[in-house]
Amino acid sequence: MSEFLVVTDAQGATLDDLVTMHKSLVVSGSKDIKWLVYGAVPDAVKHLQRRWSFRRVRVVATADEFKTSELVVFLNSGDGLYRESLVNVRETFRKNATADLIYGDSAHPTGIKAEPLSFVRRPGWSPERLRAHCYVGETLVVRADLVASAETITDLAVRHPHDRALRLTEVAKNIVRMPELLTMAKSQDTRPSASLTAVAEHCARQKIDATCELDAAVPSVRVKRKLTTEPSVAVIVPTRGTSAEVFGSERVLVVEAVRSLFEKSTYQNFEVVVVADTPTPQSVLDTLREIGGARLKIIDYDRPFNFAEKNNLGAMSCESDLILLLNDDTEIITSDALEIMVAMFNDPTVGVVGPMLLFEDSTIQSAGHIFSPDPTDLYRARSPEMAGPQNLLKVQREVSSLIAACALIRRDVFEQVGGLCMGFPGNWNDIDFCLKVQLAGYRAVFTPHAHLFHFESKTRIAKRVEAEVAKLGARWGSVLDDDPYFNPNLQRYTNIWKTDSTSKQSLDEALSFLLTVA
Repeated sequence: MSEFLVVTDAQGATLDDLVTMHKSLVVSGSKDIKWLVYGAVPDAVKHLQRRWSFRRVRVVATADEFKTSELVVFLNSGDGLYRESLVNVRETFRKNATADLIYGDSAHPTGIKAEPLSFVRRPGWSPERLRAHCYVGETLVVRADLVASAETITDLAVRHPHDRALRLTEVAKNIVRMPELLTMAKSQDTRPSASLTAVAEHCARQKIDATCELDAAVPSVRVKRKLTTEPSVAVIVPTRGTSAEVFGSERVLVVEAVRSLFEKSTYQNFEVVVVADTPTPQSVLDTLREIGGARLKIIDYDRPFNFAEKNNLGAMSCESDLILLLNDDTEIITSDALEIMVAMFNDPTVGVVGPMLLFEDSTIQSAGHIFSPDPTDLYRARSPEMAGPQNLLKVQREVSSLIAACALIRRDVFEQVGGLCMGFPGNWNDIDFCLKVQLAGYRAVFTPHAHLFHFESKTRIAKRVEAEVAKLGARWGSVLDDDPYFNPNLQRYTNIWKTDSTSKQSLDEALSFLLTVA
């Protein structure tokens, strides 16, 4: 039995590409490789079989060898395995005995002599993101029995990489990201591929009721879940009735936040619970009642400021299917923002959903949190037109945490994890909450398709309380040090997705807009 069977759809492949691939396999870190060059012309197969490989690589042209291999590597024509990468694969399987599918990072040529390679650093397993594009890359290492349960090996070999990844991950039980280089790609294009047909068929197989749309410019597939029901939403808005100048005019922040919900939102099955500090002006409360009518209630709060307690009090004062935590200094931009987020809860594994939040000047306030290891808002103060490496800002994806300025939560999950921890009265309560949600087995999902303004720090000056930082570290230090949706090869203590390198290339990639690659 061979250790690895490498499978390549060689239909239309050039001999030069196949020779380059063969060279990579010889130095990939295994002495026992069979290489299935499916669909290659006979002369090419014979040429490869004659090449010297120190008996490490045996070239075959039929799928019969599949039955005598432990691990299957799907490798695209023209790509190669990175030097000694199978050593890391072997070690990853050893450390993760139940793993049945592994993906890793990739290197791409740049055509620049000073910086010849660009590196794609991938996050951990994110099923939501995989529906948008093939972020796991085109090289997958799979246990042979998993392949057999998905489809015939030759059918998988000829499928679009996005289709192949979706089909294999549907039957995989333990998917592991290997934060090491696995692939030496032929293409300079670092963008993940996307197939509309593959995602539509995946949604049909998984019974996801959605409309799928291809954005060819990214490229990515947007899965727009349909509202099959209209769950009730309780919108919790803590406030003290602060006024501030926004867009050049003075406004009462909470009044405009609530007004935007009632006047702009396409989803109207909600009620608003305003948790008002004692100093809140009576005129503000009267205006809120005029806007919300019977769908708005006001709860008096006469205790020292505690953001967590105020939200918990509001959530427990009403009945609803979903709870929307909403700061009083927010305003809807996309009218269907709430509708988009509500539809995500058709999936019972989703616990909390958050949108893209923008500052008053329309730069990004938060695109989800990353822990690097300091918790921070991803791409804060950057342009919302920015795509980021591998277009991560343009696709729906799992995150470790979302900002509580706007977070939609399943009520039963909110109650199961005990709401927001009142031991974090000012900051970090949202991070602590999201990590509790994931510990309970639910997903936190960021969507870039719903936008709200967040006029942050208009209501109070954010303060870093060291006691709260210490408490967060004591509770969640291991997660903060190794965020599953980050990558250990990225630069730490920054809010952008940047390879840990001082090169100009890595910075340009981190701050990239949508690319057009010829």
